[in-house]
Amino acid sequence: MANDSLVWANKKRLFLRDGIQFTLDGMKYLFDIIGCEKRISNCKKGAQMCLTTAIFINAIHACFYRKYDQNIMYMMPTKTAVERLSQVSFDPIFQYNPWIMNKGDTNTTMCREINGRSIVMVGAQPKLVGGSSTKDTDNLRSIPCDEIDRDELDLMDTDMVYMSKQRLKRSKFGRERNFGTPTFPNYGIDLLYTDSDQRRWQIKCRTCGRHTCLGETFPNSIIQKDGKWFRACIHCHSEIFVVDGEWEAEYPDRREAGFWVSGLLSPLANLDDYMYEYNNTEGRKRSEFMRSTLGIATTEAESQLSETLVLSRCTSNHNQMISTGETVMGVDIDKKIHVVVGIRTGREAYEILNISELNDLNELRCKHPNGKLVASYGPKDFLDGKSSVDVYACPDCGEEYDESVQEKQSPQEQK
Repeated sequence: MANDSLVWANKKRLFLRDGIQFTLDGMKYLFDIIGCEKRISNCKKGAQMCLTTAIFINAIHACFYRKYDQNIMYMMPTKTAVERLSQVSFDPIFQYNPWIMNKGDTNTTMCREINGRSIVMVGAQPKLVGGSSTKDTDNLRSIPCDEIDRDELDLMDTDMVYMSKQRLKRSKFGRERNFGTPTFPNYGIDLLYTDSDQRRWQIKCRTCGRHTCLGETFPNSIIQKDGKWFRACIHCHSEIFVVDGEWEAEYPDRREAGFWVSGLLSPLANLDDYMYEYNNTEGRKRSEFMRSTLGIATTEAESQLSETLVLSRCTSNHNQMISTGETVMGVDIDKKIHVVVGIRTGREAYEILNISELNDLNELRCKHPNGKLVASYGPKDFLDGKSSVDVYACPDCGEEYDESVQEKQSPQEQK
């Protein structure tokens, strides 16, 4: 039991809440995820797959048996998310299993001490330092770790995710687990899975002996007979069973492990409801079904930009630098000044003239004398003296601009 946290929790009859014990029934797919042999693992999943509970139990087990020398960090997007999850899911584990902790051990929402080791709960929201674009947070400072578990990776600030890696610099183990429901294709957990060894739960058919991945072949892997939906072999259409599956990697030599945990694997999956929802939704509701149930990143059709649409908004004069007509400019100021320039071609139509990086905002004066500029923040650092360029304050920033710049409210703000 000291080697396998899930078997330990099952044998100990660990209570998840009042009257509800942890069980492994129908969840064979959890073992290799929790016991993954690779140092970094990435798991994209459907909702309510018991993965969050399993990972937290694994953290408790690691502290209980002192598998690590340092702390375990459990990260969520915000402190509020940490508090909510702790109250609903984690607090009851310690309340109904008092044998886990010794007398005097720390047991707060943000820190759980078990046998001299700690699980530190962290909200990953950043702070801007000194009015600059540099992000930091005291939540991620001075916490040496041997393992970091990142829950709902897509909702975290990417700079905070990278900063958390620095907490492993003195670790002999350096384990990282990233998991959550995917949002958009090639972003967050979906991108990490794409770059991983891409493991899929392949179910062997008891009839023909061939394998089916339910999520990959959906909806053809769910068929109806006599009014009832069931999981089916994609080859011979016989009923198949999740318990007959194994994780198989598409690219086993890759550095990081990746698991796709479709909601179709859950022993509590209501296939009748799933197929009704799939067949009777579209747009955003369909996309949410694909993400939360199947663990598939997707974008609504109305939000997608095709290559044809993008090119239709561009001029034939590639990256034109000079304009004399009514011009609008969007500026994002970082170490470089990122500029997008467009010219009005109709009452509600603009064409993109130029996308570039500048060192000095004054370069826009001569090139676009009739321009209106919206800047993210800090034009005072780049624009000296008076200018014919009208500067509008971005509503989301609230930055005070240099009085030498002609500052105006945008038309929307004036209303």
